[in-house]
Amino acid sequence: MSEYNEDVELYIPHPFGVKPKGNFYFDSFNKDFVDSRKLGLGLFSVFEDNFIIDSILDLLNAEELTKTINLVSKAFYIYVQEEEQWKMRTINKFSNGEFKYHHSWQYTYKSNCDKSFSTEPIPIQVKYFYSDYLFHIHRCATVDLEQFEHGDSIDRRTNLTLEEFTRDYLIPNKPVIISDACKNWAAKNWTRETLAERCGDVKLYINAGVFMNVKDFFYYSEHCKEEMPMYLFDHYYGEKVPSLLDDYSADAYFKEDLFSVLGDKRPSFRWLLAGPPRSGASFHKDPNHTSAWNAVITGRKKWVMYPPHVVPPGVYPSDDGLEITAPSSIIEWFINFYEKPSNIEKDSLEQQQKENDKKNTRFKLKDKKVNINQQKQNNNNNNNNNENEEIETYETVKPLEGILHAGEMIFVPSGWYHSVLNLEESIAITHNFIDSNNLLKVVDFMATKKKKDLYNEFTNKIEQAYPGKLESLRNAEKEKQEEIKRKEEERLKNKKKSIWETTTNDSNNVPTSKSFSFSFGDLSDNDD
Repeated sequence: MSEYNEDVELYIPHPFGVKPKGNFYFDSFNKDFVDSRKLGLGLFSVFEDNFIIDSILDLLNAEELTKTINLVSKAFYIYVQEEEQWKMRTINKFSNGEFKYHHSWQYTYKSNCDKSFSTEPIPIQVKYFYSDYLFHIHRCATVDLEQFEHGDSIDRRTNLTLEEFTRDYLIPNKPVIISDACKNWAAKNWTRETLAERCGDVKLYINAGVFMNVKDFFYYSEHCKEEMPMYLFDHYYGEKVPSLLDDYSADAYFKEDLFSVLGDKRPSFRWLLAGPPRSGASFHKDPNHTSAWNAVITGRKKWVMYPPHVVPPGVYPSDDGLEITAPSSIIEWFINFYEKPSNIEKDSLEQQQKENDKKNTRFKLKDKKVNINQQKQNNNNNNNNNENEEIETYETVKPLEGILHAGEMIFVPSGWYHSVLNLEESIAITHNFIDSNNLLKVVDFMATKKKKDLYNEFTNKIEQAYPGKLESLRNAEKEKQEEIKRKEEERLKNKKKSIWETTTNDSNNVPTSKSFSFSFGDLSDNDD
């Protein structure tokens, strides 16, 4: 008899005793069982958990929550403790970053509003309270990230010459990790302490919409424990702390920079990144179809990448590709879709999208909702329509994945879907760029936008700086496509014909109007 070896996830108990709804049935046989949610909410029990938190409790101020609602019942007590609502209250009140994070977001809000506040709450365990919504948030905030660390299918190279990089990765538009790309950088000596000292009181942008100094942010990063941590994501660090730009250079592989023709009108192209475990970036394509490089200074980052024509599971791009709907947190995608894309059925995807919709209200996501069937439609549109070729989807194409360690750099090709999960606290730098290899993709993408200001400005500047470059690249691309078409036609012509084709096709392998039939004789001759 074979043993059952499937890994079982070990859950960390919820701090307030919340359990998934699946426990309700068996617990209901206990002699002391009582439905704490129904009893504690009364008429409000008909509402879903996210509605109670986002639409009812959100109408009340902090004092009303803690001094009134918090005392109504054990059920309302649990809802008041939900952390994300306190995070939003803190960010909305202190958007300038004038707050210090301590203990939890509820404590942070209260202690920064009232400097004399110093009572650290002790969680109360509530028995027989069931909520998939609240428990899933807790699960995402505590799940062990080690289970996502395996997988190493992205090419990893050392001593890579510029010629090898250009031939093997840049021109083919293929990802690669360059393990020794940062060996001569002064930036490799950055730490949370030295970076905080270098930046001083300068406030950098955090993706939650606030500005914080680096020291305060790293204190938060060290102590937070949440599903969607804040992430330092500043694109003006070079202007705010210019000396940081002197500590690194990627010219060994990425010297050509055609976006620079725009000068001060150039869109954001470089970012200083830092964040705790579970932070990072959900699935996206880099803006304007630019390519990018990303270098890790400290920590480790998990990368998952899909080629441009393969939409990742659980991800729904809009018709024009400008917007993407995805699970509301990075860790949620890894829990629901990582390692099991082929087992996700339509009903499961629809249920997941409903759960995401609940969170979209709270996290104020503005992504356009896309029909559940659009993922397959997009794949069909982006693939070759040759009937002899298999349509590639996430069910047939495995993603490229790998861990980017400190001192390593990854090349992110134009148009590739990618998601990045920080496995531990990380500091990184990333630059987006345009070179001769992706220039046409960028220009063609800009032309699809309703506003043509950037397109007109960029193409005019390129023509001024590099006369005839766009025309030359288009001619070369046309010749390339014609050569591909010629080889494909030659392949089909030389392809060994099947018995059916020899019967129904002409000498040019084109189906004719001829046909043949067979039968078992005239039915009228039967004896019956």
